[in-house]
Amino acid sequence: MDLPTLHESLKLPDGYRSEIIDGSIIVSPTPTFRHSKIIRRLERALDRSMPEGLEAYQTLTLEITETGDRYVPDLALLPETPGEEESWEESDWILPAEDLELAVEVVSPSSALHDWQAKVKGYATAGVPLYLVIDPRKSEIALSSNPEKGEYKDVARAVRGASVKLPEPFNLEIEATPLLT
Repeated sequence: MDLPTLHESLKLPDGYRSEIIDGSIIVSPTPTFRHSKIIRRLERALDRSMPEGLEAYQTLTLEITETGDRYVPDLALLPETPGEEESWEESDWILPAEDLELAVEVVSPSSALHDWQAKVKGYATAGVPLYLVIDPRKSEIALSSNPEKGEYKDVARAVRGASVKLPEPFNLEIEATPLLT
């Protein structure tokens, strides 16, 4: 049985989700209340300047076509109707990461290594223009941009009291403090 088939056939207990990261199946608990609160605060900020035709989604499974890895970002911004026509078929739960405009991960103790290393490389490999990591434990946010050959060329970091700027099509300052408290 190949890895994607095994991944799809997993029977997980309530409160858990799975991803394929660096060719391994990773099972983790669903986000905590604090984690969800951070994402909701970010969504509110993004809603004020959301470009026409983009929408924010939670708990989508995105596949990195080149590697077969599958990530479930905390927040994904992509066109309202990504890829093919939407349907209720079983296969519609996996979308190509290449359609993303912005991927967001909130770091938890169990996800730190993946969020700061493997997913940075994976999203860059897929050509995702922007990858935002919010790390309450390190008290910082980091915005990676300009993907090229599996790496982001630019990284902007901010701690409490500072911000990072999402470039066009967002053109929005993301304040670190509300996301880290």
